[in-house]
Amino acid sequence: MEFTGGLTTSFEVVAVRRSTTRKEYGGKLLHAYGPGAHRVLLPGGYDRVEVTRVKPRPSSGTGFSRWRLRTVEAAELPALADSGTMSGRNEDLVYFEGHARVSYAWLGATEHGELHFTSASGGTARRLTRQGDIRGEVTVPGSGFLAISTWGKWTLERR
Repeated sequence: MEFTGGLTTSFEVVAVRRSTTRKEYGGKLLHAYGPGAHRVLLPGGYDRVEVTRVKPRPSSGTGFSRWRLRTVEAAELPALADSGTMSGRNEDLVYFEGHARVSYAWLGATEHGELHFTSASGGTARRLTRQGDIRGEVTVPGSGFLAISTWGKWTLERR
């Protein structure tokens, strides 16, 4: 899915699983500020999201900007081609075809990020990167989605 926020408002998007008798929250999918589009994958087993406006300070307002959420088809996602390099900022979702090695680098001020893989056939996301690594190389096991989560710039290169 793709979330687009407003100009001056922060939003937090959380995964939700809801039945007739229960509402269960999953992890935070993204924290968005500004008008840019953010793509994320809803984890398996979750059927909804909850969008909350975030106050920058307890004494401030939450802003007045609207937000938009839409479903994105796999064909609309950027694809990491053979021997290709791709870069971006913050959270993003990339389609990956086949099995290959991928090098990654988190280039932001905090130099922290995560790379998760979800098979094209569905299932649970699997974390590919280790906690604390700011660059390295991972094996992508097959076709599917690579979810990038970082607060700054990032680079991926298919080997």
